[in-house]
Amino acid sequence: MATNNHEIAKKKSYPGWHDFVAGAVAGAGARMLTHPLDLIRIRRQLASTLSENGTNAIRTTMWQDFVQVIQNEGGIRGLFRGNLAALNLWVSYTAVQFSAYGATRTYFQTVFPDESQRTIVAFCAGASAGVAATVSTYPLDLCRTIFAARGTTVSELEASIAEKPAGNNPRLHAVNNKATVEQPKSFRPPKSTIELATNLYKFRGWQGFFAGSAPTLLQIIPYMGCSFAIYDALTYGDRGVYLSAYAGSIAGSVSKTLVYPMDTVKKRMQAQAFFGGSETAKHQYTGIMDCIMTIHRVEGFMAFYSGLVPSVLKTGLAAGFSFAFFRSTKNLLESIHDRPFTERDPPTRHSLQRRMTGHY
Repeated sequence: MATNNHEIAKKKSYPGWHDFVAGAVAGAGARMLTHPLDLIRIRRQLASTLSENGTNAIRTTMWQDFVQVIQNEGGIRGLFRGNLAALNLWVSYTAVQFSAYGATRTYFQTVFPDESQRTIVAFCAGASAGVAATVSTYPLDLCRTIFAARGTTVSELEASIAEKPAGNNPRLHAVNNKATVEQPKSFRPPKSTIELATNLYKFRGWQGFFAGSAPTLLQIIPYMGCSFAIYDALTYGDRGVYLSAYAGSIAGSVSKTLVYPMDTVKKRMQAQAFFGGSETAKHQYTGIMDCIMTIHRVEGFMAFYSGLVPSVLKTGLAAGFSFAFFRSTKNLLESIHDRPFTERDPPTRHSLQRRMTGHY
């Protein structure tokens, strides 16, 4: 069945919107199932390995992080803080990613036509798709990070900016010209994505929406390239849903581990865009290299791998769910395209199940 499915897929072409729709479904499903792990992962990436007096900080376990969020941030709902921004991100990201992958893979197959070069094709197409999806959805990724990081108030944001030299930035001059800066009386998360975006633009301008984009692009090329290359090597064109879930999980976990240090740098610079600095270091990063050197000098090499365990768990699960949802949705769309429902084959639960798993 796997060989027949592979041969059929090679002979037939399907509308490009199949990839877009299946990608959107994949993003929504995977995001809803893995958001709490993603929130804990971001918190651990932004947390310093040092205490206020410069000694090693006492690190909490993943379970303690979960408990703290539930106790201090509104119960179970606190674990889903920023889920709307993250859901918007993932639906948009995976829709663009999978549709771009299908289009660029077709192109790279003409550049590398030999079957022995299919891994190169998958890597190049995956890297290209990752860049396209990242550029088109980056502001949503920034909002997701800020929501997950911690609560804040507008006055706190003003205070963090007021401490900086204004230079030629009229926005910073406007804040610095205030006689006093009110200190925040309480922490709270932004009430909505609109409030967050409004405050971010007010104090950072349009460039604030792309803070940390450089390290993001540097890590997304090897990350998505390796992810799709590993996935393609494990499935080799097979359309089985269970194999897709397994291959996607392995591909996501391995790829995330390889690029994790740069992901930590990205998260630190994203948090600085809104909070005026890392939640940990009292240092204002001036760029990628400054962030890398500061983390290494002040916190040590292992700080680049803070939150690795929840990140790999989350990525493995999310990638597995994502590829499984994508494959099942695409199987269904392709089966409908090949053989529409008729009175002889009504849309029963069993016929839908056969179509989604690729056995039709």
